[in-house]
Amino acid sequence: MLEWGEPDVPTDTRALLRFCRLRGESSVGIARADPALLPHLQLGSFFAAPAKRRLIRRLLLAAPVMARTPLQAAADAAFWRGVRDAATPHEWERLTKSSYVVLLYHRIAGEGKPGQERLDVSPQTFDRQMRLLRRLGFRALAVDEILAFHDDPEATLPRRAVVLTADDGFRDALVAFDRHADLRPILFVTTSAVGAGAPWDWTYGEPLASWDELREFSEHGGVVCSHARSHVSLPELDEEDLAAELSHSLRELRAQLPQAPPLLAYPHGRETEGVRAAAAEAGYRAAFSTAPGRNGSGTDPYRLARVEPKDWDGWAVFVWKAWTGEPVPWSVERWRRRIRGHG
Repeated sequence: MLEWGEPDVPTDTRALLRFCRLRGESSVGIARADPALLPHLQLGSFFAAPAKRRLIRRLLLAAPVMARTPLQAAADAAFWRGVRDAATPHEWERLTKSSYVVLLYHRIAGEGKPGQERLDVSPQTFDRQMRLLRRLGFRALAVDEILAFHDDPEATLPRRAVVLTADDGFRDALVAFDRHADLRPILFVTTSAVGAGAPWDWTYGEPLASWDELREFSEHGGVVCSHARSHVSLPELDEEDLAAELSHSLRELRAQLPQAPPLLAYPHGRETEGVRAAAAEAGYRAAFSTAPGRNGSGTDPYRLARVEPKDWDGWAVFVWKAWTGEPVPWSVERWRRRIRGHG
């Protein structure tokens, strides 16, 4: 194990890889002593790497490192070999095999209005995507499972775990989500605009679900959470206004839906360290960004990643997003848009 002392500078590749392996072993002990440190350690970063890098890592862990292996990849594999040496099977499962993808929608109307193409998925496309999730054995997580996974250092998740979300609280998204309430969908609403027309420019005037509709949705198994009070860009607020924006939204939400979970989706996906701290202070236990990726045990629960399916996604692209949490390369997306007539 590593110990405090004078710096020991590796003199060759073998020494460097040994150091990386020892550091992996030691990090397991550090996380056991204080599980709250996991998001700040390399130990908690397994799913922060892109899918391609994770695949290479798993291949290197399954076979001896070859002489031609790039040094960075070899050092990464050595670190995770050290983790595997020190971790129990349950710890290894939690660190490297338990994760989930969050899918993000906005409108589900299929109206094709100019300027809304990237935000609007047709109900037919959405229903096909949900059928595909079921057919491929994806498992929708409940809010309690999400929170327990990030709070409990012993918690693990089933394979192919997924979370279904929509921002803004559009009525058409609620209707579509209600048809698939068994998938435990989460609708994030801007509390000051509930039941009105959307007040923001890009979807101005589009109808938002009412409190009565949100209550009925909750009764059917859906979940309603906060998208802040006024959809303002949170990093642009001063400390006092930021605290009010977040706390008032949660109070307004629970005045109408007392059992609403304390989850937040950042408006525009924008957040900073100060915004994350304010969200925790306001009583939220987790918050979602719009950055893509998978969420693992070491993911900061106030920086949860999401990926956005599009109306022009074919089945292969949608499965890629649901499996990896990552968008496809822009060249592929642009080609799909042209095929589907989205420019």
